[in-house]
Amino acid sequence: MNLSEESTITVENRRPRNKTETKFKSQSPQIKPQFTQSQLQHKKSKTKERVQQKQELLPNVTRKLNPKSTSFSKKRNQFKPTPQEFCLKYYVGWGNNEALIKRVMSKRTQWKETTDSSSMFVNFKWQQSERGYRYERLIVSQNYKQLVNHFEHHREISNKSYLIKNLSQYCEKHKLNVFDYTPLTFVIDFSDENCDYNITQFLKTYEQFAPKKPLAKQMLDVKRRLRGNFSNSYQRDSSSQFQKIQMNNTFLSEDSTYMWLLKPTFLNRGRGIQIFDNLETLVKLVSEFQEGLKEKTLNQKDESSGEEDPPKQVQSAQGTKKDPNQYIRQQPSGPCIIKSQSFVIQKYIERPALINKRKFDIRVWGLVTQELDAYFFQEGYIRTSSEDFTYNIENTFVHLTNNAIQKYSKNYGEFEDGNQLSFKNYQDYLKSQNIVCNVEDLINKMKERIWMVFNSVRSKINFEDRKYCFEIFGFDFILDADQEVWLIEVNTNPCIEESSPLLKMYIPRMLDDAFKLTLDILFPPQQQPHKQSLPSIYQLPQIKEETHSDFPVIGYPNDENMWMLLGSLNDRKVKKKK
Repeated sequence: MNLSEESTITVENRRPRNKTETKFKSQSPQIKPQFTQSQLQHKKSKTKERVQQKQELLPNVTRKLNPKSTSFSKKRNQFKPTPQEFCLKYYVGWGNNEALIKRVMSKRTQWKETTDSSSMFVNFKWQQSERGYRYERLIVSQNYKQLVNHFEHHREISNKSYLIKNLSQYCEKHKLNVFDYTPLTFVIDFSDENCDYNITQFLKTYEQFAPKKPLAKQMLDVKRRLRGNFSNSYQRDSSSQFQKIQMNNTFLSEDSTYMWLLKPTFLNRGRGIQIFDNLETLVKLVSEFQEGLKEKTLNQKDESSGEEDPPKQVQSAQGTKKDPNQYIRQQPSGPCIIKSQSFVIQKYIERPALINKRKFDIRVWGLVTQELDAYFFQEGYIRTSSEDFTYNIENTFVHLTNNAIQKYSKNYGEFEDGNQLSFKNYQDYLKSQNIVCNVEDLINKMKERIWMVFNSVRSKINFEDRKYCFEIFGFDFILDADQEVWLIEVNTNPCIEESSPLLKMYIPRMLDDAFKLTLDILFPPQQQPHKQSLPSIYQLPQIKEETHSDFPVIGYPNDENMWMLLGSLNDRKVKKKK
C-alpha cells in the first residue's frame, strides 16, 4: 500500500466534522487565528457587561463583601467585617428602682436585656419576688446556666414568724437566750396547732409586766375571743409548762402606755404594722385583719396632680384628736386590703436611743451567694423619724422610720437629707453629745447577729440544693438607750431606692460588688477573664478586683470589694476546711 492509500484510510476512520469545522478546514490557515481572537474578545465584552449589570442590581454591601468585586480589592483594608456577636441575656422585673439594676448591668458589655421573662434561656433574672421562678430548671449544665436573685426558701428568715422560730431553735441548741438579741416576740398563727398555747403564753407575759394588772375576768374574755378566730380547737398536752419570760428594762418605761407591736407576717417596709397598748385594741385588730383591713397606702402618689413630692400636710397627733395619717394619699384604684391569719406580737422598745429627740433604726445588708458564702456590706445607713419621740401611738411618723412611711411626713427631709445618716454621722453625733460609744463596736454586734441568723437556716435556705441562687437581704436593727443592738426583722427585696445622696453613693456600689461575687463568677467577662477566687472561710479579707469600680464610695478604694466575708453555710466546704 502506498502513502496516499494509507492517508485515505486514516481520514475515513476519523469522526465526522461539523459544518463549522468544515468551513475552517476549507479556509486558509492564516485567517483562523484572527477570527477566533475577535470572537473571544467579543464574548468577554458581553460577559463583562452582564456581570456589571448584575452587580448594579445588588446592594452596595454585597458587592463590598464579594472578593471578586473590583471595589473589594481597593477598600479591603478599610473594611472590617462585624464579628459574630455573643451576648448573655438578663431580665429585670418591674419595681423597686429596677432602672438601677439595668444601669449596673449596662457596665457588663457581654449582657443584653430581654423583656421575655418566660424564656428558659435567660441567664440572669432579677425580680422583687421569686414568683415565676422555675427552680427545678436550675441545673448544672455545660451549655446553659441561669442565676436568680432569690433562694427558694428565703422565707425561713424573711418571714417574721419563721425568723423567730429558727432563731429560737438555734439559740436553744447553743444554750442562748433568743430574747437577748431580738425583742420579746410571740407568733400567733391561727392555722397552727400551737396557736392556743402561744396565745396563753402571750397573755400570761402581758399580765406579768402590765403596769396596771388586768382583771382575771377580762383576761379570760380576751382569750375566749382570740381563740374564736380559729375554727379548729387544738388541744395541748396539759403537762406542758409555760416558759418563764424575762424582760429587759429597755422595753419598759414609767411614762409609757405599755406599747406592743402587731405585725402581719408576710409584709415588709412597715406595711400593716399596728401599735396597741391594750388588749381590746389587739382583739379588734386581729379580727379586722382576718376580715380584711383597709391599708392606708403610704407609697403611692396622687395621679390627679402628677406630683412627685410627698404630701406636705400631715396632721400631728400631738395635742389633737385628728388622725395624723388622714392626708396620706390613696392608690388611684382605692386602698389595699390586707388579710392575714398569722401575726407576730413584739414588745415595743420603750426606751430607744434618740437622735436630737427623734427615734431611728439602722438598715444594713447581708448577702448569701450561690456557694452559700455569707457576706456583710461594710456600710449601712440610719433612718430617722420626722417628729420628736412621744408615747402617743396614734402618730405613725413618730414610731415607724421606714422611708416608705416617713417620706409622707410634713417634716420629711427637714433635719437630714432623705431622713438618712451615715455611720460616721452617728459617730460624730455621739461625740457631740459626750456619749461614750464606738460605732465600730455596734457594727461588729450587727455582724454577729447576722451570722447567727444565717446559721439558723444553714440547712433550710437551699434545702433542694438548687443551682444557681443568691440573695441580698435587708437587716433592720434598733438601738436602745443603753446603745444595745436589737434585731427587728429581715427583709427580702430590700428597698434600693436612691432617696438621698448617701444612698446614691452606697446602693449602686453594694449591687455592683454583689454581682462581682455572684454574676461575674458564674459568667466571667470575655475580654478580661475573672481571676478572682473566693476568700478563705472564716477570714475577713478585702477582695481585690482587676478593674476599678464604676461606683466610687468615699473612704473606700475603687479596687476593693466592700462585701466582707462572714463565713460559709456550705457544710461540705466547712468540713473540707477542717
